[in-house]
Formats: sequence, structure tokens, C-alpha cells
Amino acid sequence: MHSQQLTLIFGMTLLWSMASGTTQPPSRRPPVTTARTTPRNCPLFPQVCSQTSPRVCGRTARGECQRFENICHLMLANVLRQPEGVRHTRDIDCRNVRGTGAANRRPCYNPCPARPVVCKRSPPSQQICVRSRDNRQCKVLANSCQLRNQNCHSQPRNNWLRTDRRRCGQLQLGDKPQNCIRVPVRPRPTRAQHHSTQHY
Repeated sequence: MHSQQLTLIFGMTLLWSMASGTTQPPSRRPPVTTARTTPRNCPLFPQVCSQTSPRVCGRTARGECQRFENICHLMLANVLRQPEGVRHTRDIDCRNVRGTGAANRRPCYNPCPARPVVCKRSPPSQQICVRSRDNRQCKVLANSCQLRNQNCHSQPRNNWLRTDRRRCGQLQLGDKPQNCIRVPVRPRPTRAQHHSTQHY
């Protein structure tokens, strides 16, 4: 009788040890994470400019150059289109520019030849209207080659800039400079107006 009790106890202990060895704790699944859908408020430009950042030169589509305090100011001017189509260019192009800002904007530096260049004949479609630096007088030139000769070999030098063709009015090629015609400037929409139009 005593041996049967020992056998029963030994068998129950063996079964319990086998059962506890085969059972495993329930696996914990990692929590499901969803991708972030809300965009981060990133700045328009990285903060790479400081007070010690070097000045840079910008060139407009009209061939004018302007100095900017740093590359960040130039990038912002490009986005705001002030002036239109400004791009980063070589620093030597701003050789004629003394200070920063639109008030000091000048024609980009272009080394003049020792003598006037013989310009090729061009069709009337290539004629351009130019204005004086003081924005008062306008005249018509045959092409960009003639404009360069005027700025390089006439006094005062670098006095003529390309402008809107309408400012020359009825002037023809070869006419003497006359007062420029005022052209109405279309006002640019402000940021508040642009934001309000997006909601309609």
C-alpha cells in the first residue's frame, strides 16, 4: 500500500513537470504603429545664414545685378519675385555694384572691348527699348549688341538699360531719346488676398 502511494505521488510529480515545461507564456505582439499623417511645420529655408555669412551677387533676367546680404536673402527674393527672375551668379558680375539692396542695382559687369563691335543686321523683331539710368529718357536700339556698344563707348558709360517696349511708344530706330511713356503697373496681390482666394 505504501509503495502504491509513492508510485502515485511520483507519477503526479512527473506529469506536472512535463506540463509546466511544455506550456509557454502568451506571446506579446508589438503594438501596431501607424505612420504620421500630420505634416511637420518646416521652415521655408534652413537656418544656414548668420551675421557672418558672406554677401552674394544676384542677376536678373534684364541683365542687372544686385548684392544681397547672404544667400538666404537671395533665395527669399527669388520666391517673392523681387526682383523678377533673380538668380545667383558670380561675384565678379557685381563688380559695378557698390552696396546691397535694390537702390544699388546696376548692369552686370561685362568687360568692354577696346573698340566698338560691328553688330550684325537683325530683323525689326529684335529691336529693343532702352531707358536711361535716371528712368527718364527712352530710345530704340537694333539689338543687344548695339546696347553694349552704347554702354561701353558712349558717355556716360553704362547709362542704358532694357525696359518695356511700350515705354518707347512710337519711337523708331535711329530717333533721338525722348521722355519715356508711363506704363501702368499691375498691383501684385498681397499674401492675405492670395490666402482668401484659395478658400473660394
